[in-house]
Amino acid sequence: MFFRKKQKVDLDSKFKEVYREVNKITADAGNELDVTIKYSQLKLACRKYDELIDLIHQGANFEEKHFLSLKESVEEETKRVEGLLDED
Repeated sequence: MFFRKKQKVDLDSKFKEVYREVNKITADAGNELDVTIKYSQLKLACRKYDELIDLIHQGANFEEKHFLSLKESVEEETKRVEGLLDED
């Protein structure tokens, strides 16, 4: 039988990868005209920020307070867009 060696995950690299994803998602949401799609993208961005914060808790070397602030901004925008959805 063959056994694989456990590979150590580079949390900082994983963090940067997820951060690039969240930046693309929020940029796409900012350019989106369809309110339903924009809302979905913002909800996804919030989940990605949760993933970033989880990586910080696991040991990624980034400042949690900064990313909590960014997440809060996205959550506020999500609520604003949700209000637009309710109007329709």
